[in-house]
Amino acid sequence: MMRLTVRQNQIIDAALQLTSAGGIQNLTIKNVSSRLGITEPAIYRHFAGKSEIVKALIESFDGGVEVDASLTGFAGIAGFARSRFAQIAANPSLAKVMFAEELFMDDPEYSELLLKMMHRHKQSLQKHFEEAQAAGEIRSDLDVEMLFRIVFGAVRLLVKQWGMSGQAFDLRAKGEELLGALGKIFHA
Repeated sequence: MMRLTVRQNQIIDAALQLTSAGGIQNLTIKNVSSRLGITEPAIYRHFAGKSEIVKALIESFDGGVEVDASLTGFAGIAGFARSRFAQIAANPSLAKVMFAEELFMDDPEYSELLLKMMHRHKQSLQKHFEEAQAAGEIRSDLDVEMLFRIVFGAVRLLVKQWGMSGQAFDLRAKGEELLGALGKIFHA
């Protein structure tokens, strides 16, 4: 992940807010510059264009999860999910943008970036699913890829419900309930 300047982070945040409020079509260089109170050429000093801003937005979301490296098995899986819940609770616009892939579906480049991010997450978590199975924490008769889809499909749905409800419930508390239920469902 590239290191961003303060201004680049401001541009990415403005892009996130604009996309959250009006979809990807609302994300224009003109709107970003207006939101930040700077000129359009000032934006181009930091990013070549909209496409670079969107890429940086996706990368910042992808790299924004901190998980305790000492966690193993189901605790590692739960740690990743908890980190996502915390990241999104701290910036609710992420729920509307990064968990709404349909915003990016019409652009093959953005779709590919999101798909690659999902695959990186799956690969990084595969070890934890395998550890959990080996330790008897979760059933070993379920394919790791399917476990990933079940767990993170449920996580994504919870985040989407939270975002669509206007943050009507405590995302972290409901996330804990979800993780507890998944642990019971998957227990050997």
